[in-house]
Amino acid sequence: MINFKCLGTGSKGNCYLLKSEKETLILDCGIPIKKIKQGLDYNISNVVGVCVSHFHGDHMLALKDLENIGLRVLTPAKDERVGKFLGKFYVDRFELPHNGTENYGFFIKIDGQTILYLTDFEYCKYRFDNLKPDHIFVECNYQDKLVSRDLPHYEHKIKGHSSLDTCKGFVYANATDNLKTVILLHIGDETCNPEECVEDIKTVLDSSVIVDYARSGINIELKDDKCLF
Repeated sequence: MINFKCLGTGSKGNCYLLKSEKETLILDCGIPIKKIKQGLDYNISNVVGVCVSHFHGDHMLALKDLENIGLRVLTPAKDERVGKFLGKFYVDRFELPHNGTENYGFFIKIDGQTILYLTDFEYCKYRFDNLKPDHIFVECNYQDKLVSRDLPHYEHKIKGHSSLDTCKGFVYANATDNLKTVILLHIGDETCNPEECVEDIKTVLDSSVIVDYARSGINIELKDDKCLF
């Protein structure tokens, strides 16, 4: 069984854990190392690696600290263009446009389940429906109706982040009968209503798919079938 745990999300810092029975993979590390250790229940020995999407502070704050304690960290600076095993997690990456910053999404396989992780992107030029993802973790940063051109950093918001419509289109294009879970990431504090977004995403999915949004402390069990009981 795989679990998804959110230690932090949004502009104040992003960090998520994927936990199998004996191993943990960290997705982004944009919060203080102390909070990451707390989220791991101080069990660093089970961590097999860290995947960093891009070099912005809210995604890589604790990168050096994690490297200094001996963890293997996959970053944009490393020219690893083919998939790698981090413990039993198979990880491959793909480019995502983020307003001129080198940025990657991750394709992950563990215990027969396929997971997509995408954050801080204007759009995604790839389709993954042929890979039949079981779980999609995808940014839903803003709703067009809540964004004003007078907003500070407006251009970066539009060119560097995924709107609800972009998120919805990606989920719809990559949903197959295998899809079981969609988790919305990096919700904008004042530019996104998470409950509205969850309900909107549900309209393009089978009713059996679990749709939720990341917030600090949430722990979601990723089912390996669509049976809820």
